[in-house]
Order: sequence, then C-alpha cells, then structure tokens
Amino acid sequence: MFASIQQRLALPPKAIIWGLLTANGFLIALMLALAKTATAYGVPAITYAFWQTLIAGSVLLLCSANIRRVLDKRLTTYFVISGLTGIAIPNAIAFFLVTKLGAGFTGIMYALPPIFTFLIATTMGLEKRSWTKLAGLSVAVSACAWIVLQRHSEMSQSNGLWFALGLVIPAALSIGNVYRSVAWPGQTRPMTLAAGTLLASAAALGVLAGLSGTPLIAPEFGLRFVPLIFLQGLLTALTYYCGFELQKRSSPVFYSQLGAVAAVFGLIIGVAWFHEQYSLTIWLGALTVIVGLRLSNRAPQK
Repeated sequence: MFASIQQRLALPPKAIIWGLLTANGFLIALMLALAKTATAYGVPAITYAFWQTLIAGSVLLLCSANIRRVLDKRLTTYFVISGLTGIAIPNAIAFFLVTKLGAGFTGIMYALPPIFTFLIATTMGLEKRSWTKLAGLSVAVSACAWIVLQRHSEMSQSNGLWFALGLVIPAALSIGNVYRSVAWPGQTRPMTLAAGTLLASAAALGVLAGLSGTPLIAPEFGLRFVPLIFLQGLLTALTYYCGFELQKRSSPVFYSQLGAVAAVFGLIIGVAWFHEQYSLTIWLGALTVIVGLRLSNRAPQK
C-alpha cells in the first residue's frame, strides 16, 4: 500500500517515514482524547480497550491479503507478547489515567519509552553505552520528573499511585519494542503483524474483563458509545498499521521519537479539545523532554 503510494507521488523514502512518524504520533494522541470522551460516558477502560483492539484487528485482518498467516501457530507467541506489552497493558492503563490526569499528561508517558528501551537494550548488550545518549536521557528523565511534580502539585485530589501506575506504560512499551526488534518474523507483512498483535491484545483484554467482572456490553453505555468505538477502532487500525510500517522502514533510533511526537500532540489536543490548562513550567518541561530525546538519538560523530 505505502509502496504504491510512494511510487505514484514519487516521494523520497525519508519523506515517507517522516510522514509516518508525524501521522502516527497524532493518531496516538487522538486515541487518548477519544478514550477520555468515551470513559466520560461511564465506559470502563478495559471495555473500551477491548472493543478498540478487536475492531482494529478485525479490520486489518480483513484487509490482509494473507489471513492464514495471522492464524499461523508459529506466530502465536509473537502476537501474544507483542499484544500484551505493546497494546493491552499500556492502553488499558492509559485509558484509565486519562480521566484522572488528563490527555496531555497521559500522552507524556508515551514519550518515555526511549529511556526505558535504552536501559533494557544496554543491559542486554543490544546497544553500546553512549555519553551523548546518557546525557540526553538524563535531561529527558529530569524534565519528566519535573512535569510529574508540577502536575501533582496542581491536582490536589490526585492520588500519587496514579503517577506511579503511569510509569508502567513506558516500561511495557519498551519491553515490547525490544522484543519486536529481536523476534521480528521474517517475510511477514506489517499489516499481518499489526492484525495479529491487535487480536491477541483483544483476547487478553477479554480474559481480563471476565476475571475482573467488567462488562463488555451494558445498556448504560448508551448509543453514543457505538459510533465512537467504531471510529476509535478504525483509527487504531490505521495507527498500528502505520506503526509497524514505520518500524519496518526506519531504525530503532528514529522510531523511538514517536512517543515525543505523540506527547506534543497530546498537550495540544488537551488544550484545544478539553480546555486543559498547563502552566508554563509544564510546557517548558515537555519541550525539554523532546530536546533530551533528540539529543539522545543523535548519531555519533565519526
């Protein structure tokens, strides 16, 4: 699909991956905004995440030219681990926290995976330690800590455990990033991997909903929930398709900038859509996070 578009428009590969990065970051931030709207109707976070991933996975499965590949037992482990770490766990937490801490702040958590990914990769010996990366990550971590402290002081009714829970989002995403890089199945299309990952996530969320007694369908959700979740499902399908295409076409360093883009869009959407208010220190902190991540992702000079 993207190859044909690239041929028609004669766009250079670099422009394609930058477009994917920007679009994917915006879609992630938009998903959080839609989730906040849905949960305002009384829809549990697990329920919303279940239908979101089930619809998205089903759409990509139908669009896939090789449905049997998604059902390949040899890919089951990949789909389960990728689905849990990359979608089910972080999204369920994010959809819960977005009603407590706001769309902008929750989006900041998506800017942190490069930090956790770097720590995991260096510990496993997958990447060499770099003073430039260390300096950049130190700046980003300090800025994120400052944002948390500032946001916590502005929200008198906030529970400190919510902020600690938010750190599970980048931790899970980072584990998923490392795993996908190491275990990426050869000769498998990004759409197939995205479909299988989303459906595995939906299955895990369905089991979690059953164990926790969370209803997947209830009259009190209202009819407004139906078009909203279908829109979310379509956006999610596009988001994860773009994400797998981006991961296939770019380097891990370039891909790691996705969270920072999503964080910026998250703050903008939080202000424009929900009229959230952020102090100047939070905006400066968000900018510092991006600067730190950009510094950590700079290629070493030869």
